[in-house]
Amino acid sequence: MSSAVVLSLIAVLCAWLVHRLRRAGSRERGLPPGPPTFPLIGNLHQFPTSFAHLKFTKWAQVYGDIISVKLGPQTVIVLSSPRLVHECIDLRSATTSDRPSLHIAKLLYDDNEEIAIARYGPTWKALRRAAHDILSHEACMKHLPIQHAEASQLMYDLLERPKGLYTHIYRYSASVILSVVAGIHCPRFEGSIIEDFDSMIRQLEYIMRPGGSPPVDLIPLLKHIPSRWALWKTKAREVRAAQEKLFFGILDHCVDRIKRDERNDCFLEYVLDHQSRYGLDYRKMADTTAVFLRWFVACMVTHPDVQMRAQQEIDEIIGLDRSPVLNNIERLPYLRAIINEVHRFRPVTPTAMPHTTTADERVGDFLIPKGATIFMNVWAIYHHEDYFDNPELFDPERYMRSELGAKPGADTTGLRNDLGFGGGRRICPGSNLASNSISLNTMNLLWAFRFLPRKDEVTGFPIPIDLNSYTGGLVVFPTPFQCEIIPRSEAKADLIREQFTAALPTFELFEQHTSL
Repeated sequence: MSSAVVLSLIAVLCAWLVHRLRRAGSRERGLPPGPPTFPLIGNLHQFPTSFAHLKFTKWAQVYGDIISVKLGPQTVIVLSSPRLVHECIDLRSATTSDRPSLHIAKLLYDDNEEIAIARYGPTWKALRRAAHDILSHEACMKHLPIQHAEASQLMYDLLERPKGLYTHIYRYSASVILSVVAGIHCPRFEGSIIEDFDSMIRQLEYIMRPGGSPPVDLIPLLKHIPSRWALWKTKAREVRAAQEKLFFGILDHCVDRIKRDERNDCFLEYVLDHQSRYGLDYRKMADTTAVFLRWFVACMVTHPDVQMRAQQEIDEIIGLDRSPVLNNIERLPYLRAIINEVHRFRPVTPTAMPHTTTADERVGDFLIPKGATIFMNVWAIYHHEDYFDNPELFDPERYMRSELGAKPGADTTGLRNDLGFGGGRRICPGSNLASNSISLNTMNLLWAFRFLPRKDEVTGFPIPIDLNSYTGGLVVFPTPFQCEIIPRSEAKADLIREQFTAALPTFELFEQHTSL
């Protein structure tokens, strides 16, 4: 072969490679509009590593309620209207229920065994079947005694140590899950398995957040970097080790209790007895109740008029000589409006968990290609002026005027009050348990306490709470704030103590876990 022919072939090959590289980050024909792309990397340099919901919302205001973003050759679709979420996630769940394949997740879990991120397939279906058995509406009714008992301890803890608001709320939330799943009650946060769990979750959220690790899924060569030069690999091993120590410790507790013939009918006992039905060990604990309750308290402190009106409603319906029970929520329309407004105003997961398509889909004139990642921009939907009057205001009254809180004449197709729990086949399986906890505790806390701003010790002025100050990960936590928590009367304080004492026999059915 002559040198001229060889040079010609090399030139053609180079031209083809340049053409492929230039197309790698470009927006293909038929995709929804979006921010301008850059050769090779697409929008990778613009993709948010924190507060993603705010960036997505700004893009939606420019390019529309369905946009596409290119991360190299990969396509991300962001949906910012309830109609589009309903059409793509709910109605087409057969092809939009997968999760993105994440290399970092493979370092943290075996075979995608974590239900929130498991790929759509046999493992996820087994996990989902297990979750349904414990967290269905009917099953959650059986968990009410421990939820009531834990809620009584939350009131007692706030009465005795009001400055521990954050840890009291988290102890409640995690102890309910531990009791239901593993039969373990944690009477304290400090020195207990809950403190270990909280630490592990913070590390997990840090490494799983956008930007928490290099774009290995876009540049596979990065996975071959030696660990001594890849801090994210070392961190992943540490988080995995912490998870295994925690979860297998829980499993060991349950196995030992079965051997001692001291069963308490927790779900893990059932799984161990019927492993062939699931083919897995149930190891997942998850709950966003704690984050919701923190936002709820912050909103009550900053909106005393709302707090006062809710307490008047509770006093009229519940009375003064007993605390609420779960079924009282049906007779408290204003309190239900507050719950819906907290969900709308500060959704715990403002972009929900991402979905991935397993086949091409078309939405109107636009293509959603196979393998695309889809985000539900819950924040944009709940703060959209097309659906809500003055969406930046905390106003429960909107849910007294309309079941969905929408303004008159708004197109409410697909709009739900629980969009933060996700949609389609991947809707959060713990939503029933979480809703029960949220309803019970919002009633209890408003029945029992007044929530007031903390005053500066020097100036005497109230210390303001900034509702726009929060973390920017997958879960949006309010920045720690200070407030005064005062029992509404001595009679209520006495009743809180009595109810906590009455709840102790319920706790005795569960293994106690604390080193204190």
